[in-house]
Amino acid sequence: MPTDPLHPPVITSADAAVDALAGLAEGFASVAAERDREGTAPFAEVAALRATGILPALVSRDFGGGGLDWRTVFTALRPVIRADAGLGHVFAYHFVNSWRLQLNERQDVIDGLQRGLAANHWFWGGAGNPRDAGLELTPADGGFTVSGRKFFATGAQVSERITASGTRVDTGEKLAIIIDATQPTVVHHDDWDNIGQRLSASGSVSFHAASVPDAHVLGFGEQSGPRYRPFASLSILLFQLALDHIHVGLAEGALAAAASYVATTTKPWSTSGVDRAVDDPYIRELIGDLTSATRAADALTWRATDALVAAADRRWDLTDAERGEVAVEVAAAKVVSTKTVLDVTSRLFELTGARATGTSYGFDRFWRNARTITLHDPVAYKAQEVGDHALQGLFPTPSGYS
Repeated sequence: MPTDPLHPPVITSADAAVDALAGLAEGFASVAAERDREGTAPFAEVAALRATGILPALVSRDFGGGGLDWRTVFTALRPVIRADAGLGHVFAYHFVNSWRLQLNERQDVIDGLQRGLAANHWFWGGAGNPRDAGLELTPADGGFTVSGRKFFATGAQVSERITASGTRVDTGEKLAIIIDATQPTVVHHDDWDNIGQRLSASGSVSFHAASVPDAHVLGFGEQSGPRYRPFASLSILLFQLALDHIHVGLAEGALAAAASYVATTTKPWSTSGVDRAVDDPYIRELIGDLTSATRAADALTWRATDALVAAADRRWDLTDAERGEVAVEVAAAKVVSTKTVLDVTSRLFELTGARATGTSYGFDRFWRNARTITLHDPVAYKAQEVGDHALQGLFPTPSGYS
């Protein structure tokens, strides 16, 4: 019998996860330039991801999920990021937004939502931009209603569930919540029209007294104050870590595209003294330098990944110092990966030559994607955090970005 694409078998092995996304990435790569020009929301691509059975990968097998780990998920995502960083972005945020449920207080609600994800293969987006005005929660029968607008709501437009937080209008308490994205009172504005990350579905979303039942209220939602716990604040570091992986994957994708073009299309310069572009010493040196820098950024990113996984395993026993060490590792990877991906994607054309600037190749998308995603938050502040730790042993103060 054919598999139901809305309820496929859940992937439970690391090899199957990697193979499934590698297959998708091959198809995404073949139309990447065309899809970048279209820039429409990736409904079909999300449907293809769902059909693999990987959406509940990080849910415990006790709840019907894949029982896989973050190393497997990021490894599986890399080919997608290389093919199209916008898709890699929105896919990565699904895993971040659905996993971060575990960082909250109400275990019964968390367990119920994880079972729902495993059974229904929900795709998750977010509406938590800390620089926007907060969402308002109004008490209602059986829960709350939520109102307000959020920008840069990556994945919300193509999701079934949205992670967010809101402030109660009656008490001022901030709560972490989950919103059913398919309600008619949730309006997706389809207004993402930026130069890069065209397929990341990062436009704005509005909530017009949308329902939030008690079974979707996760509990306390502040990043500071007397109820702050280090474990609960790991979601911010996980988002930053996902960006590190996107930066590295983008650089890898640009280098692979350049290498393929040089090997098949670039002509050697007339005074180079060689018959093939791949033998040109300047091209060989430049791609060697850029590849080495990318490998260094990759190593730092995996080091930060291992640090975050170890911290998450500590759960509620995680200390401020342990959390701080992870924050420094993630920030260091952010500094290096940002510089690397911008350098790689801007110098790609030095490797490939003038003809490679043709719009049919779409190689400029690598730089546009890099320039867009690296503006998520100023990398100078990440460098400052690493510097403060090096000079004074200080850790970043937990916030919406650190």
